Amino acid sequence: MENASKMPVTKIIHTIIGLVIMFSGHFLPNFSMVVLPDAKLAPLNLPAVDGGVLLSVTHTGMIVTLIFFGVIYLWTFVDTVWPGLLGIVALIFSGYAPAGKVFSMFLGNPMVVMIFFLLMLAAAIVYSNLAQWVARYLMSRPFVNGRPWVLTATILGTTFIVAFLDQVTSLFLMWSVLFTILEKAGFRKGDKYTSVMTVNIVIVALLSFSTDPFKGGAFYLLSNLHNLAASTGSAAVELNTAAYFAFALLISICVIILLLLMMKFVYRIDVSPLRKLDAASINEEPLPPMNLQQKLVLFDFLLYAAWLLVPAIIGKGNPVGAFLARNTLTGSILVVLILAVAMSKGKPVIDIMKSNKLYAWRVFLLIAVAFLLGGIMTGKGTNVALVMEYGLRDLLGGMNYTAICICVILIGIIFTNFCNSVVLGLVLSPVLLAVAASFGVDSAP
Repeated sequence: MENASKMPVTKIIHTIIGLVIMFSGHFLPNFSMVVLPDAKLAPLNLPAVDGGVLLSVTHTGMIVTLIFFGVIYLWTFVDTVWPGLLGIVALIFSGYAPAGKVFSMFLGNPMVVMIFFLLMLAAAIVYSNLAQWVARYLMSRPFVNGRPWVLTATILGTTFIVAFLDQVTSLFLMWSVLFTILEKAGFRKGDKYTSVMTVNIVIVALLSFSTDPFKGGAFYLLSNLHNLAASTGSAAVELNTAAYFAFALLISICVIILLLLMMKFVYRIDVSPLRKLDAASINEEPLPPMNLQQKLVLFDFLLYAAWLLVPAIIGKGNPVGAFLARNTLTGSILVVLILAVAMSKGKPVIDIMKSNKLYAWRVFLLIAVAFLLGGIMTGKGTNVALVMEYGLRDLLGGMNYTAICICVILIGIIFTNFCNSVVLGLVLSPVLLAVAASFGVDSAP
């Protein structure tokens, strides 16, 4: 009862702090820094100060930036729905643009439209229980019998694969599988294997989140880079989706192997109780065949994955690659259309109205608002991206290419602890692209 009475007070305090941040851009002085003049800054006619020029965030930039930071703070500590909506209202009343234009930028963004349809596919994946079927299938293979480390690797590998279908589902699903195995093997709460594997499942699900270029975090960031490449010219490079997927997949496999090696040689975990287990004892009920719903959803998922990967593999210099690359948005609508029209015995294979009860509205609103506010904040007329760019130039100046990459990774690791990682990526991407261009280094890595 004591904790319950304290929670509302904590939430109220965080709400007040978030609101203060959100509206303080109207009153705070514009953030400024002195930088060396160059050709990029010359057209801005910045005032000369102490042998350099004074680069400042504009008043509009301050307002939008603090609105965005306030929304991020409220997202982190209070709620993931209403702060984003409040941020849109605050943007409208800030005088940045009329309500109609703001809403057009909010829901008219092609990336937001694509995400809207892909989340319908994600809802159908959850509705069809496809992830559960795949997990049970992989965990019922006889090669795990009497092989503790093979069984452990299979648990982590299955988590990684199932997380491609749905990250959140994979956690609770694979924890359930793990706890069943622990109980049958005789492990107890607090045992090394129990504790380490519970954490490792989370790590592997997050690896999938950043590897999967078809939906989720990696998809949002890659799509944003493609959008930047189309709109901002040479500062942005359009990453090859297949190359990113291969690179991230290699990194993920190496990390999973490292987790297994640490369990064996660093933590020195006793896995001998797992020798008595076999696939039949893990899956007491026979695995039924994949049903029509699951087959349709799996086909849809693979179709869209192919739509994204084929142009990256065969290039855009041919009719097929050019068509698929030019119509990525059409692909997202097509997979939902297939779900809606597929019939069997006079009934829909997937009832879209029922499956969309599982639609991830919180995720959609968060990403849509992040695209809106992040895009405005780092866009023209704010100088925010310029200030961040020249600040990073000072920080990274004089470093070699490897040192720059390490610093960028550390910046990501540090700041993602304080805000949503996708939001951070959306904001930092255009800045890092500009920094790489100014240093004359390849921005793709």
